[in-house]
Amino acid sequence: MFSELSPSDVISIKSPDKSYLGPKDLPEGRHLIVEFEDVEAEDAAGAPTAEQVSAILGFVAKLPEDARLLIHGLQGVRRAPAVAIGILATLLSPVEAAGAAVPCCRHPADPNRLVLQRFDAALSLRGELVAACAARFVPGRATLRRREEGDGVPFAFDMLAGSSNGKSAG
Repeated sequence: MFSELSPSDVISIKSPDKSYLGPKDLPEGRHLIVEFEDVEAEDAAGAPTAEQVSAILGFVAKLPEDARLLIHGLQGVRRAPAVAIGILATLLSPVEAAGAAVPCCRHPADPNRLVLQRFDAALSLRGELVAACAARFVPGRATLRRREEGDGVPFAFDMLAGSSNGKSAG
């Protein structure tokens, strides 16, 4: 898939302390790796920061006009679309940026609201980017969310079998 896209530049979004499985061997200065969790509370561990958004905008500002930028995360549903929309908002109105990202997403997007807020602030958009995305995207649709300790029941593969006694159904 990566070779089919033939990107000249890549932004990889990964969770802190997790293995990186993205594209490798890109030329120096053509690959930015940012680490933050898919969380929407500003005080959550690993939350995206204003400094990370500034680094992304700085990376994009240095791209040549003919660059082919690939932005990816783990699922491509929350963090990567939010970053893409934020970048597009440097060139387009917030409404146009939100709309332009839709055909570029492999799955229905649910852009991370905190990432959008960070871009909104960095670009002085007065909440317009967040509002445009709230009007365009349905939160939680087709999104796989990682379970956290506070969610209650821990995930177990037995759950997939539909068994009520914790044993495999087959």
